Amino acid sequence: MFITTSRDPSAKARRFARTLASFLSIDYINRGKQRPDREDAMLVVTEDHGNPAGLDKRSFKGEEKLIFRLSGEIQGRRLQPAAAEVAVVGEKEIAIPIACFLEKEWMPEAGRAQGRRILVEPGIIEFLDGDNACIRLKT
Repeated sequence: MFITTSRDPSAKARRFARTLASFLSIDYINRGKQRPDREDAMLVVTEDHGNPAGLDKRSFKGEEKLIFRLSGEIQGRRLQPAAAEVAVVGEKEIAIPIACFLEKEWMPEAGRAQGRRILVEPGIIEFLDGDNACIRLKT
């Protein structure tokens, strides 16, 4: 899987895509007018009036969408590669669909107290590096 933006993205959408790619330890491809020819799944950052507003997951299986609103600022710093695989934590009913969308493993919160994780709560998705929130989305 890799992440890219729509054509002619805003600076905020590019920063969001780079930060998310760094967090998930996947490739970021600056697409521009190119059409990616890779066969694997890709996440495309969509925007609304210059602000990141969703992710489209495109693969041979079809297209899925995750619509959100950014809450707060995006940390523009590059993250070090994760020591362990990023996991999705939270209530099973709401966290498993997000884990499937991002192609990550779900585990109960108690099983993943430290490290990099994606915390899914009703209406909120937080991308946590230890105790620091890198990205916070409202769904």
